Parts: sequence; structure tokens; C-alpha cells
Amino acid sequence: MIDKIPVRCILLWLILVIAMILHFNYHIGEIFYGIDIVRPEANGTIPIGTHLIRNIFYHLPFLWILILLYFNSKIVRLGLFIISIIYTLSHAMHLVGEMTNPDLSQVPLLTITLCTSFLLNYEQYRYMQSS
Repeated sequence: MIDKIPVRCILLWLILVIAMILHFNYHIGEIFYGIDIVRPEANGTIPIGTHLIRNIFYHLPFLWILILLYFNSKIVRLGLFIISIIYTLSHAMHLVGEMTNPDLSQVPLLTITLCTSFLLNYEQYRYMQSS
């Protein structure tokens, strides 16, 4: 029988990755409507911070999913629970930051992302507590 908790965790991590891809897509999608999204300091190179954000919010969740698929130790369960809390704090801070200049697409997406992140915390906690 398949344990539903890690499957839920995997699906929630995937939803968060999709939400972050949509978040970025909404930013660049403004080009379609003729909005100039070029940053004043842009010089044609991608900043290190952008690479960090991509690695943290796009790539690392795939690693967490692989860990969920192949490892089941207590330390792994605890680690993923702690990591999920860190992601939730980040999503909450991002949503609060977005409220300074609310966007009618970003705010609902980031709200759903934060709610999904809370669900992930709950499921990761349940998985950590399971034997």
C-alpha cells in the first residue's frame, strides 16, 4: 500500500514549483502588453541573485522530491519539515512585499502559494511524525 503522506508532499512541492514559474511568467508576460520591464541597471548579464532564486525555488524542490521518493529516515523527515517552514516564511515575506504595490495577478497567485506552503508544512509535519 502506498503511503499517501509523502505523495501529498511531493505534489505540494510540485505545485510550489509551478507557482514560482507562473510568478516569473507573470512578470515577463507584461512585455506582451507593451510594458517596459527592463531594469534601469540591466546590462545584459543575469545577476547572481537571480541564479540563487532559480536554484532555491525551482531546482531544490526537485531534490526534495527525489529525497522523498528514495529516503525515509527520521533525519530526512525532520530536515524536510524544517525546509518547508523556511519556504513558507519566504513565501509569506514575498506576499507581504507584493502588497506595497499590489498586482491583480500576483497577489492571488502568491496567496495560493502561501496556502499551499502551509499545507506542505502540515503534511511534512505529519510525515515527520509517522513511523
